[in-house]
Amino acid sequence: MNPAHESNRIQLIQAEEQDKAVIRNLMQYYQYDATEYNQEDPSPFGLFNYNYLDHYWTDHGKNNEGRVAYIVKVNGNLAGFALVNNFSYVLKGADVKTIAEFFIMRKYRKQGVGREVAFRIFDTHPGFWEVKQEKENAIAHQFWKSTVDRYTGGNYDKLESYPPVWDGPIVYFQAANNQNREGNDV
Repeated sequence: MNPAHESNRIQLIQAEEQDKAVIRNLMQYYQYDATEYNQEDPSPFGLFNYNYLDHYWTDHGKNNEGRVAYIVKVNGNLAGFALVNNFSYVLKGADVKTIAEFFIMRKYRKQGVGREVAFRIFDTHPGFWEVKQEKENAIAHQFWKSTVDRYTGGNYDKLESYPPVWDGPIVYFQAANNQNREGNDV
């Protein structure tokens, strides 16, 4: 385990509707980071748009689309967010969870924060999972391969997907609450 990780108090907090503005603001940093590989530009107002954020707090979004939003804090400070839904491409089922968006601020990267947050999310939602990555995001490929491999002990599958389904790798696996791994009590 990374020594810097041991000194961090990591919180994964299910976001309430009043937290939507916080996630919307953090989304700007996330989408800005993504411009390195997706080449997207902000709107004429200087903002990046994310069309689905409001859906995380509608009855349909929560009940039919499995949407759950999380805020990540480290030592009491905002550190990122994660959005989960059930839009699976490979396993095709309402009981399959997916990581829709996942963001950890740069100052908290490479300290085990993202991995621990992902582990906690998987533990919170036992069952089948898919994690999609955009084709050009090599950093995400490395992070998710390492994270899922460690979480599952290598018991996962990977598929290279192409348009129109998805353009990039998809890893899929089954999560069981409290997998045998170090750091469960962080």
